[in-house]
Amino acid sequence: MTIKNWFVRSERIKDKHGGLIKYGKYLVNMEHANHKNTESIIPVYGNIENFIRTCSNEAVSLDLENSQKKGGRPVQSYAQSFVFSLPPSVVKPTPGEWKSITSDILKELAKKLDIDINDFKGRVFANVHDQDNPHLNLVVSRVVQGKTLKALDQKGTIGVAKKAFNAASLARCGLDVSAYEPLQTNVGPHLAKWQLQQKDSEKALKEIGLKSKAFDNDIAKTKEYGRLSAMLNNQIVKWIFSIG
Repeated sequence: MTIKNWFVRSERIKDKHGGLIKYGKYLVNMEHANHKNTESIIPVYGNIENFIRTCSNEAVSLDLENSQKKGGRPVQSYAQSFVFSLPPSVVKPTPGEWKSITSDILKELAKKLDIDINDFKGRVFANVHDQDNPHLNLVVSRVVQGKTLKALDQKGTIGVAKKAFNAASLARCGLDVSAYEPLQTNVGPHLAKWQLQQKDSEKALKEIGLKSKAFDNDIAKTKEYGRLSAMLNNQIVKWIFSIG
């Protein structure tokens, strides 16, 4: 069932490197089965490959630091996804308006998370899937400047994101959520569509999981950060280009 309402959804991206690469590839792939009704994919902020590298470096560096101190849980989720969707009954924002909306949302998230807005540089990726119900995809690193953003998926933070989206939609392009009547109700639990049609990629993802596990074992065996960082970047590049 296609959700036709005005809504915001957020969830952790699971499975460390593999999950982040999988989701990132989905976001930019016009040929994906879920994008057959997508007219275009509009870039808004960042480069997906650079974003994956940065997120992975941040998470692995924190894991390494914690392992040396013998404390702290390993980072299980490298990024948080947000989807801000508009119904087909409203006028679509322009690419410039989407960028302004994204900027407004990030400013409010930074305030809520008590970080400087500049800390998001390189740690955020955003694009728009332009279709009947256009939606903004925003992905944020869960580790920033060596610290886990524990509040990123808390109810209060998601509430701030919703309010920021509504306010920005009104301010930037005159779309008023208070004047909108839902086209569908009782839609049930939200499921990420990108998770529902991945049978063709299961083999590749299994291989990624094995590589990720082997790489995590390497972290526990080494304290040489420079060598680890270089090895990580090389491995991430291989993963990105190995998934079809």
